[in-house]
Amino acid sequence: MNLTAAAVKAKARALGADLVGIARGDVLDRHPPDPSRPQTPGRITSDDSKSVIVLARRLLTGINRLKGHDDRHKQYSTELVLTDLEEIELKLVYFLEDAGFPSITVPPVHFDPRHYDPKGDTRGPLSLAHAAVEAGLGTLGLNLMLLTPEYGPRVLLGAVLTNCELDPDRPLGDALCLGEACGRCLLACPADAIGQWKLDKERCAPLASPYGFSYLMGHVERMMKASREEQLALLKSKESFMSWQSILRGVGVYSGCTRCVDVCPVGRDYDTHLRDAQEEIAERTPEKEARLAQMARRRESGDRGPHYAHSARWIEGSEGE
Repeated sequence: MNLTAAAVKAKARALGADLVGIARGDVLDRHPPDPSRPQTPGRITSDDSKSVIVLARRLLTGINRLKGHDDRHKQYSTELVLTDLEEIELKLVYFLEDAGFPSITVPPVHFDPRHYDPKGDTRGPLSLAHAAVEAGLGTLGLNLMLLTPEYGPRVLLGAVLTNCELDPDRPLGDALCLGEACGRCLLACPADAIGQWKLDKERCAPLASPYGFSYLMGHVERMMKASREEQLALLKSKESFMSWQSILRGVGVYSGCTRCVDVCPVGRDYDTHLRDAQEEIAERTPEKEARLAQMARRRESGDRGPHYAHSARWIEGSEGE
């Protein structure tokens, strides 16, 4: 059966994807975001990664209007969106395989154990944000998250690798992020993890995954070192309950702080639904404002900082080929 890119995209949207784009697997193989730790389709499968179909499911607008960085309701809602996205990926794979093309899902929360980092820089087998840029869905922002014209950064990403050769989309060609001239993500970050075109994952991870692996290991370690009486108290503690609840549903493991996402003004949804709730940033401090102003002055002099050049391909959304 012959499949066109238009037919595959129509199917993905019918299954519930809000955005869908297609990149060539060989292009992603030639441009790993970090050559020292490559996240490329070819490392997953060299046989069935001719095309990479990148899918986006928007976050619920209501949860992006909430201001707390550790809001349990936001974590539950985001987990539901994540589950929905994974089901869309699975059904799209069945569609492709029924047409005769072997395919593989790349779930958004699939972390490659070869890239495990106890400090929080654990990575999946494919960088979905970078793949999304190559597939024409958006460009990277100041903290290297994906921004889309429709929803800004308020999307979750997944991907499907397929043996089907599909016409790829072109990168946008224009940066969406205002960078140092905006910096709202930097001002809102509770962990102060955002630099000039850089994200400090060691600072970000405890809030992005508040009840994840590191939290669980810390709790277990405290129990092991405690006295018998203290162990029983810890076993019945709120921390044990939160670990159990999060393992049960994944809530707070793959869904955590979204403050940079909530306040980003990029996306057609921001003025319509979010500006009234998120315009004021409670986390801004004089220290953050001074650092952002220094970055803006450097940019005016032509200095985008030491990290910009490395990511320029995806910040600017240009093909470079």
